Amino acid sequence: MNSITSPRYAHAEGYTALAFGKGGQFVCTGGSDSLVRVFYAAKSERDQEAITLEQHSDNVLSLAVSRSKIISGDEEGMVLGFDLGQSLASDSDGLSVEPSGTILRSTLPARDISISSNERQVAVATDDENIRVVSLLDMAVLHTLVGHRGSVNSVAYSPDSNFLASSGCDGTVRIWDMRDGDPSCVQIFPKISYVCEPGNSMEQYKVRWSPDGRTLAIPCADHSIKLVERNNWDVSALLAGRHTNTIGHLAWSPNSKYLASVSLDCQIVVWDIAARKAILSHANANALCQVDWNPQGNMLAFSDCTGAMYIWDDVIPIGQGHAAPFERVLAGAGSLSNKSKAHAGTTDSANELMSDLFDDSATANRAAEDAMDEDDDDDEGDLLDAGDATADGMDDFVVDDDGAGYAERQAPRWTAVAPSEVQCFQPGSTPWIGSRRYLAFTMVGSVVSIAQDESHNTIEIEFYDKSAHRDFHFSDSFKFSMAALCETGCLFATTSRELANDQSLRGSADADEVSVVSYKGFASWSANSDWTFKLPPKEHPRCIATSSHGAAVITSLGNLRLFTCGGTQRHIESLPNRAVTCVARGDMLMVILEAMGTIRSSSGMKQLEYEYVLMSIDGQSRLAAGSCPVTPASEIVWAGFSEEGHPAVCDSKGMLRVLHRYWMANNASWIPVLDSRKLSRDRGKREGFWPVAISAKQFIVVACRGKSKYPPFPKPILDELDIDVPLLNADTQVGQQEAKYFASRLFIEQQRGEAERTGSEYPGGASMLARDELEQDKLLLRLIQLACKSDKTQRAMDLATMIGLEQSFDAAVKIAVFLKQSSLAERLMRLRETKFASQDVEDEGDMSDGSHSETDAKQHNLPHRSRRQAAAATYGRARRAADINDDGLSGSDCDLGVEALELGKVARPPLPEEALTRNNKISLVSRPAQPPTTSKPFNPFGVALPSKSMEIKRSDSFFDAADKHSDEVVARASTSALPTAAKRQSPPGDDDTANGVPRKQAKKSTKLTAFAFKKTTAANDAEDGDQSDS
Repeated sequence: MNSITSPRYAHAEGYTALAFGKGGQFVCTGGSDSLVRVFYAAKSERDQEAITLEQHSDNVLSLAVSRSKIISGDEEGMVLGFDLGQSLASDSDGLSVEPSGTILRSTLPARDISISSNERQVAVATDDENIRVVSLLDMAVLHTLVGHRGSVNSVAYSPDSNFLASSGCDGTVRIWDMRDGDPSCVQIFPKISYVCEPGNSMEQYKVRWSPDGRTLAIPCADHSIKLVERNNWDVSALLAGRHTNTIGHLAWSPNSKYLASVSLDCQIVVWDIAARKAILSHANANALCQVDWNPQGNMLAFSDCTGAMYIWDDVIPIGQGHAAPFERVLAGAGSLSNKSKAHAGTTDSANELMSDLFDDSATANRAAEDAMDEDDDDDEGDLLDAGDATADGMDDFVVDDDGAGYAERQAPRWTAVAPSEVQCFQPGSTPWIGSRRYLAFTMVGSVVSIAQDESHNTIEIEFYDKSAHRDFHFSDSFKFSMAALCETGCLFATTSRELANDQSLRGSADADEVSVVSYKGFASWSANSDWTFKLPPKEHPRCIATSSHGAAVITSLGNLRLFTCGGTQRHIESLPNRAVTCVARGDMLMVILEAMGTIRSSSGMKQLEYEYVLMSIDGQSRLAAGSCPVTPASEIVWAGFSEEGHPAVCDSKGMLRVLHRYWMANNASWIPVLDSRKLSRDRGKREGFWPVAISAKQFIVVACRGKSKYPPFPKPILDELDIDVPLLNADTQVGQQEAKYFASRLFIEQQRGEAERTGSEYPGGASMLARDELEQDKLLLRLIQLACKSDKTQRAMDLATMIGLEQSFDAAVKIAVFLKQSSLAERLMRLRETKFASQDVEDEGDMSDGSHSETDAKQHNLPHRSRRQAAAATYGRARRAADINDDGLSGSDCDLGVEALELGKVARPPLPEEALTRNNKISLVSRPAQPPTTSKPFNPFGVALPSKSMEIKRSDSFFDAADKHSDEVVARASTSALPTAAKRQSPPGDDDTANGVPRKQAKKSTKLTAFAFKKTTAANDAEDGDQSDS
């Protein structure tokens, strides 16, 4: 027979908190008289005097009790701790409670408290929208959980402390993953519960986990109770039909078979979870505050608004066929279990799904906590997790040792499921930090929303380039929740509370809320470039993007809506309703989508896979599409375009990737270019990086120290991280040079590809392309030098095949000769002949009348020739501007140093030329080159020089000597039947001869003749000009 004691007035009239001790031998209360009282719970001891704790100075609103502590919070924001003495902890007679000090001092009331199962952390909910997790070892704030928009009125650790549930006054419930060193929100239930006033404790509600850890009970706005399953975060049951007013508090029976609820309708109701119905109820004279179930017995305690406490003995009528509420669930019978320590490393690694760019020491912290948890295993051994594998890995092995049949096999830890609601984000945006938040943060500037009141916010737009635009602000009556900023304008949008992840809207939202898209143009020549559209009901923006070519909005119905900058609706199409984010630059739009299938763990975590679509922002063409890889157990946290226009993404593990060859749809691939977490470790600092932008050589970020994950206010200084491709052996000189070469080659290919896609020239023109190629070749020359020094000739040969400029090939040969790699030098010369011979013949065939200027090349529309001429001209300018020595190597950039200078005393070989025989006349055509500066031409193999040597100086005497020598060379060439061009096609060799003249000797002589021919032609042209004038 159940019985309820008469009221025991423990406190003055007002809200009264209540909680049982873990052993069930006492019940603790806190009230509006600022007192905390401890009462014996056993029937034979209830008449004893209670222990009164008077350390608080304001109304006590929250209580939490563990095996060794009592923690209470009051309306002033003070959270105090009390230690339970050994006598109480050992279940012996006598209570011993001693104050242990202040745990947390908040500026706003502490509404709820929850202690972790290992008693080392406590979560505190206050009215300042944040949840603080405090260490009970040193009282330091370990984490601040940001995300609720409004006061937080409830927190509850799961029995294994892997998850924390919280609820806010706006009716939203959040689930936080506490396993990683940096907690993250993994599930949101928007508007699932009551919307209540922050300051009224009686109207607030609490969410509570079942003792087996499988189910979370949530009071709902329709006065029902929803039961949410932890394995998939779906609502599995609804308890309704008894309460008629706000359900303020819940309590589970020790074996999770029953649930008690109290309400402002003055009723306490006991629900049978298996039957999904109420089996008991009691009507009280006054509104009820809190309820708790004795962990060791068939007993309830509850309190009302008069400060009275009641104890309900023998709640469940066991004799009437109901199961006892305090039976323990046997180990392995389907209850939640603690992780096996031997298996913890593997399990935690598999479940680290929502980590981000910060706190790389999470694994070490977890290992330290696991080591400290070993002392608690015996006390918590009765709570086992059927969803985890056993320590020996034999989770599939079962034995029928009782003859009752084989146990059901456990489900695999990861299973493929249909994707749930996709969480979208806006690059460069942050949650609310106090009363401010960034809506957009780019290299153009920042967009900040400042909360004012229930009617409006203030938007501030600040630019980096003050000469281009002036900062301005305006009153935001729409209360925009997202923004996209570019050089020509800013796109704003409002969205539903659900799609905004409950981070952007204040106050209650109407069921028929209408979203707005608005654009503010920066063009000074246009009188009114602003425009606004209202979306249809039930269609809300998921993500937005804008550029100088237009704007894009992806909505909750899967519609991609494209607009011009002036507000014309240009295109609409349907996309899979899995969009995560979108970004735009110029005429390109990139959309990131969650992949069709996903992997979900038993705890509800998702293994995310992504896809991308790269298209024109007018919607008329697709450039590329495919999978978008991320680091395992991570998610995309930023997407954007580089300053040069190349798509890029960054995942939560800090890996930055760039989309390469996107202009070739079938060859597009994602290239990792920077591991920011590794960079943070190499720096020896505990910091994270918040992405802002990317350029060809740098990743622009905001460095966030410690636990901070978002940029502070006011706008911080940006940091620049050099692009560092994660190649192997990155700590060696060779590995570093290879990474630099790879990044340089990637940049040049990207620039060429973008120029090809848009039909424009290379940025900076042909001269800039030649300069970039020269810098790329310098990196290869350094690698060749290192390979020669290490006697790795095959590697040097491989590197030489990557050289693009003929002059750089000459420098590579000199390096091989100087470092006494004669066989390599010979092979390089042969490779040079093969690689550049066909290009030279083609170039010379295209030339006309000895005209070699870049202007003429453009007039004759010879892109290949123009590029080679520009390269040669740039090479010559670089020699003068960059202090490059005569051997073609930079004294400041190349490690060859003094050795290169010594080798550089010989002249750089002039560019190839041909003697073309046409109609029995010899036409000598030469390419632009600087005159030799020494008397000895480059001759690495000791081939015999021409019989007559010449003194070659920087004066007219050089051309006189060349004229005399050229007569002999022309005479020999005219007697030969084989043209010089045909000679060059024969295999090179030291013994090759033509009409008795060594091949290389004839070639050297022909080069000298070319200079004489050039000089003679110039002189004749000058004489002809003088005669014409006269």
